[in-house]
Amino acid sequence: MPSRESQTHPQRIEVAGPTALGDAVAATRRYAAEQGLGDRDQARLCIVVEELITNLCEHGVGDVDCEIALEFRREPSAVGLVIEDNGVSFDPRTASAPAAVPTRGGGAGISLVKSWSEIVAYETIEGRNRLELNLKLDRE
Repeated sequence: MPSRESQTHPQRIEVAGPTALGDAVAATRRYAAEQGLGDRDQARLCIVVEELITNLCEHGVGDVDCEIALEFRREPSAVGLVIEDNGVSFDPRTASAPAAVPTRGGGAGISLVKSWSEIVAYETIEGRNRLELNLKLDRE
């Protein structure tokens, strides 16, 4: 079983096109398992990635043209996550939660991201967004 304190070097994956969301969630699930994260932490990390990439594909660039890189970094009490994409600029630090969309159940994603993670930084560089988060881990 992997050590919870090991492997702090970053792991980067790139996903693109119509399978980007599924590929990103699958890669996140593999990373969380490799790092020995507990079930709750694995689920929260996957949900944060899924929410951010779903919003990107729906509102930022479209799922056909999306190009996304995820970088995970394991720290003793957190998982660092960097998401880089080619979507429209969107800073979740200043975004208010949208009104709920009852027919889809939507509107809660940005609130989940903000409550489960610390948004460390956001910037746009040469047409690409870079969002850095830290997801605090439970101590089991």
